[in-house]
Amino acid sequence: MSDSLFQSLLKKFSHKSRSKKFALLESVFGPRPDDRVLDIGASGEVFLRYTFEDVYPYPERVVAGGTDFPEISSARRHYPRPSYALFDGCELPFPDRSFDLVFSNAVIEHILGEGRQEKFAREIMRVGKTWFVTTPNYWYPLESHYHLPLIQFLPRPWQRKYNSLFGRQVPKGQIQELGLLSAGRLRRLFPTSQIAKVRVTFWPETLVAYYVEPGRQIGDRKSSEARPIGRASHHAVPQ
Repeated sequence: MSDSLFQSLLKKFSHKSRSKKFALLESVFGPRPDDRVLDIGASGEVFLRYTFEDVYPYPERVVAGGTDFPEISSARRHYPRPSYALFDGCELPFPDRSFDLVFSNAVIEHILGEGRQEKFAREIMRVGKTWFVTTPNYWYPLESHYHLPLIQFLPRPWQRKYNSLFGRQVPKGQIQELGLLSAGRLRRLFPTSQIAKVRVTFWPETLVAYYVEPGRQIGDRKSSEARPIGRASHHAVPQ
């Protein structure tokens, strides 16, 4: 298979997967114009053209950021309507329950170091009344960072050799440090959450830990003020 065809298939697969995640978010959260939202892991490069800022209907109510200043700067250029901040997800500079929703897409598997995923999860649950945290499924055969099958199950020296021979995404001969999660591990990190398994192919590719505060009733989410995710009027700034 040529690289161009492979990349085209991956792009279609990724778009469909994100569509399913955004549909799930809408069904459990139902955004309202007064909701305050935190997006941990904002980027103007990694998920450009179909990320949270592309679809959330009230971008002025979003605070987006992370630890990488160039990524935040690129996000600001492409999506100027949210507010932006530089912060460590393991030590969020916000008061308890200060956001109606904390959203984080494919960030937690990049949180490395002893106890840091636990800190990241605790901070999300501390500042958020509701949260929606996604991550690739450790047990899905095609690893989503390398775009190579089964590489996550190999010892590190074998990963390096495998990637040097067949690597497409991570530079050949290099290893990407990852802390991939299973559904059980994600449930332990977010013990009060529902764990959803999002599937496009034969096996769930994505796991989602989500929690909706008890007072946020279904009737409220379907009020006339609520606007569907994915039908926002704003778009990325053209390059």
